Amino acid sequence: MKKVLFMLLAMVLMASCTSMLPKQFTSLADKVEKNGASFSEAQWEKVSDQFDNLMEKYNANIDKFNADQKKEINSAIGRFQAAQLKAGLGEVGNAIEGLVEGAKGFLEGLGGDGEKD
Repeated sequence: MKKVLFMLLAMVLMASCTSMLPKQFTSLADKVEKNGASFSEAQWEKVSDQFDNLMEKYNANIDKFNADQKKEINSAIGRFQAAQLKAGLGEVGNAIEGLVEGAKGFLEGLGGDGEKD
C-alpha cells in the first residue's frame, strides 16, 4: 500500500512540475526582456543558471508536454535568448565606443605633440 501511495505522490509531483514549467519559462523571459539591459554580471549569471535549470527539466520531461505547452516554452526560450543577445550586443557596443574614444584620445595625443612644435 505504501508503494502505491508513494508512486501516486511521485506522479502528482511530476505532473505539477510539468504544468508549472511553461509559466516559469514565460516569467523568466518576461523578467529578462523587461530588465535585462540593466542587469549586472551577477544578475546575468543568476538568470542564466535559472534558464539552464529550466532547460534541464524541460529536456528531461519533453514527452510529457502537450503541443500548447511546448509552444509556450519554445516561445519563452526564444524571447529569453533574444533579450540575452540584445543585452550582450549593447555591452559590445559600449565596449566598441570605449575603444573608439580611447583611439581618439591616442590620436589626439599623437597629433597634439606635432601642433606644439
